[in-house]
Amino acid sequence: MDFHLAALKAFVTAAREASFSRAADCLHLTQPGLSKRIRSLEDGLRVELFDRIGRRTVLTEAGRAFLPHALRILAEAEQASQLLRSLQPAQVGKLHLATTQHIGLYYLKPVLADFVRQYPGIDLTVDFKTSAETHKLLCQGELELGFMSEPPLHEQALDYVAVLEERLCFAVAGQHPLALLKALTLQDLARYPALLPGSNTRCRRLIENLFQQQATPLDVREPSNYLEALRMLVEAGLGWTALPEVMISSTLCRLPLAEYEPSRTIMLAYHRKISLSGPARLFLEWVKTHPLGVHSAA
Repeated sequence: MDFHLAALKAFVTAAREASFSRAADCLHLTQPGLSKRIRSLEDGLRVELFDRIGRRTVLTEAGRAFLPHALRILAEAEQASQLLRSLQPAQVGKLHLATTQHIGLYYLKPVLADFVRQYPGIDLTVDFKTSAETHKLLCQGELELGFMSEPPLHEQALDYVAVLEERLCFAVAGQHPLALLKALTLQDLARYPALLPGSNTRCRRLIENLFQQQATPLDVREPSNYLEALRMLVEAGLGWTALPEVMISSTLCRLPLAEYEPSRTIMLAYHRKISLSGPARLFLEWVKTHPLGVHSAA
């Protein structure tokens, strides 16, 4: 048995209209073109599907028996087509993602700029959140995608794509006493206030673990979870901090403690049980093939 969907559609339309001419009009075909499709179907099935009585077209017994099967085949073909279309990421629609300030300011600009140029039909909204805020919104299903500095401990709800490794560096203001020392230990840092984000952050855990391994207590101040705010306070001489290497500007002194500098992974996260929209899937694939790059936040 050999027939095409176009021939099935011609048969079903002719059966519905009871007229080859009206069926041809419905399908935007010539009447000979419609007749050819139906004849090819009859040849494939080796039966006559219609009796032609003057200008009327009447289904034969075989035609009446075949009609429900033809309708079902066309319906299933349309469902399959819709399924395949749904698997292709949409190039129009809305996309809402979140990022921390420092990821957005120092890494995301080129990626976002190229993405919106490539897909102008996608309405992209970016919110600046802490990693903890982004994690909460993703878990609640209020956000499709979010950049963060590694997942919280014992994460179960989200999936992650690693997009960047960054090194954390110890830094002080140029006139801070630590900046005047050529050789340093962690014990030297412990003599001065540490300006660090909250204890629920990956940055804080990395630094605390480092000092615990050295059995060295820390004098921690928690003025903000935003690294830009911490940098401003360090520039004012209020203490030392640990910042991503990309944030060490000319107003800061990077301390010679390279052997102690920890690293962390920047992740793009999404809920593992929530189907991503077409624009979100497009962006996820875009980030996988367009690595985040370092750029000036100015």
